[in-house]
Amino acid sequence: VKKIIKMSILSEEKKKIFELFNQKKYAKVLKIYKKNKEFNQNEPEITKLVITSEVFQKNYFSAEQIILRFLKKFDTAEFNYLLGNILKLQSKFESAANAFQKAITLDNKFSEAYNNLANVQKRLDLIEDAIQNYKKSIDLNPNNLEANYNFANLLKDKKQYNEALKKYEKVLKINPSFPDVYNNIGTIYSILGKFDECRDYFVKSIRLNKYFAEPYKNYVQATKINSNDKIFHLLKDILIEKNLSDDQKEIFYYSISKAYFDTGEDNLAFNNLKLANDLKLKKMNYSKKLQNKEFKEIKEFFTNHSDAKEKNNDDNKTIPIFILGMPRSGTSLLEQIISNHSKVFGGGELNFLPEAVDASGWRNDRSLKDITKYIRKKYYKNLETISKKNFVTDKLPGNFKRIGFIINALPESKIIHLERSPMAVCWSNYKSNFNSDGMAFTLNQENIAEYYLSYRNLMNYWYEKYAEKIITINYEKLVNNFEKEVKDLFVKLDLKWEKQLYEFHKNDRPVETASFMQVRSKIYKNSSEQWKKYKQYLKPMTDILSRNGIKF
Repeated sequence: VKKIIKMSILSEEKKKIFELFNQKKYAKVLKIYKKNKEFNQNEPEITKLVITSEVFQKNYFSAEQIILRFLKKFDTAEFNYLLGNILKLQSKFESAANAFQKAITLDNKFSEAYNNLANVQKRLDLIEDAIQNYKKSIDLNPNNLEANYNFANLLKDKKQYNEALKKYEKVLKINPSFPDVYNNIGTIYSILGKFDECRDYFVKSIRLNKYFAEPYKNYVQATKINSNDKIFHLLKDILIEKNLSDDQKEIFYYSISKAYFDTGEDNLAFNNLKLANDLKLKKMNYSKKLQNKEFKEIKEFFTNHSDAKEKNNDDNKTIPIFILGMPRSGTSLLEQIISNHSKVFGGGELNFLPEAVDASGWRNDRSLKDITKYIRKKYYKNLETISKKNFVTDKLPGNFKRIGFIINALPESKIIHLERSPMAVCWSNYKSNFNSDGMAFTLNQENIAEYYLSYRNLMNYWYEKYAEKIITINYEKLVNNFEKEVKDLFVKLDLKWEKQLYEFHKNDRPVETASFMQVRSKIYKNSSEQWKKYKQYLKPMTDILSRNGIKF
């Protein structure tokens, strides 16, 4: 009789757990579960609900412990798969990969496990393994939406844009109402310079979800907004609403700010730009102190270490062309010009050098010779994966901080430093919406001006040490005396002149930076004067630059 009563009580509590779970009362689900050890041992379906409840409560470690206990009795593919998901949520990617692999060992037809294994392999930078597992997941279930979408995103990240487009179109066949996919397709078309197509896709994304902020930002960036633009009016309406998250507000403020600049409503443009920048800065881990420390450490390192240049005696046939300087100084335009040469591949903003330098241990007082050997090996290993051409451009502006490492580790490389009018650069940085945490200094006028001073100081140091190794291009001279400056540049690069080099705007290579529209157009000569229209709004920047003797 006692057993029957106990089973009856358990049955009622199981029923209650299902009801509470469906009502999203996860804390109450967990309370009932913890009172009944029987559930812990013999109820897989209840345990799944409890694990999910722990996840919704963000109790990831508790969820992990429940699964580990349960796996001792029910070592199934499904519970190993759940374990992998919980470990992934805790950023335990290697352990998550092992759990997904175990699930696949127990069930080699488990499409979702292959997909999630690929996801963590991507996080572990095991890209080729991830590709194979996405393919396996899709082979097992061609309509696996997540696998197709994740694979498309990986192809986009790898800049295999045409293949990514095909995969995104496959996703839309499975689910035609997926706003993220329309936005991603639009983004690829903007990178490829197909602006009519990209706008169409951004609008389709917005129609599916008017609160999805990203396509608004992308549409506005790819469009010269006029006062009749329907997306512009939709933005105004949305910003009146009160239930927007800070993340949504940030992007909507940026978007409407750019629209107001286009329509000449400067007060509204600056007000919304400041709102966006303030929201973004609030969530970023920005430290001016750490930033200044980095500049100081670089100078001290190269002051205290004699050069230890690596010899070009290996099998590397490709020579990097580093294009560097302040962000928004015209580096994208210069790369577009140089990569129009038949012997040059436009690599874009590569992270290869900062990754190699950061991993080299230079801050740990290792010998410069050991550091440069490491950087050279790691850098070329990555570079050879993107092109076999004679030259590859590496257009990461922030590499100006790493000129000493370039000259020692990659002495055969070319270094082009692009200079531009200080206020043109500072203003352009302030109005741009960068995705990188490393660009947090651009969110505040005072921070931008002080960063510019640090940049100028470090470049003066490099010129004292390595002037003969740095090709200097002045942006204003380049655009005002274009033909002469371009011909002189290719002489300095030891590249034979080719007739198409003046027609850089016809270069159809992908462009991912904020300048993706400008580099598709012919030279605009007066862009460095634009900031003067907004002089009254830019006093925090101009005051700091003036006090430090910077002329503009």
